Amino acid sequence: MSPRRTLFYTHLSFLVALTLSIAPFSDELIIYNPQWLVLVAAYWGIFAPNQTGIITGWIWGLLLDVALGTHLGIHALSLSLVCYMTVILHQRLRMYPLWQQAFFIWLLASLDKIVVYQLVNIFSPQQALYDYWMSSITSAIFWPVTIILLNYLRQKARV
Repeated sequence: MSPRRTLFYTHLSFLVALTLSIAPFSDELIIYNPQWLVLVAAYWGIFAPNQTGIITGWIWGLLLDVALGTHLGIHALSLSLVCYMTVILHQRLRMYPLWQQAFFIWLLASLDKIVVYQLVNIFSPQQALYDYWMSSITSAIFWPVTIILLNYLRQKARV
């Protein structure tokens, strides 16, 4: 498989995740929207750590910052931390059963939320309610679905 084709499918999945992250939902459902970029970054960091890394997380985090209109670098820092954690722990995470991987994804999604919350509080203090943390839980719930879909893409593309 050529490196260009591998990068194409990797970044295509990131583009779909970015689109799902900024897709408009109703106010009641927006709190349950999983952190799609965290899920995709974690998947590629665990199962193809040579194709993704901290720079990939930083670039897609910056694109999310631009798309959401937040201060530049907030999501970039949090997503690069997610990529760093998954790349350095990818050999262990591959051996874990799915429920332990989902627990780790919950921790990563919560870390992402904590970093974003703390950086946003620097510019405009706010209080995080329980609604703020719901997307971390739904991200852990959607982890098996993410693995199934991206494994299918990886097998079809021979990545």
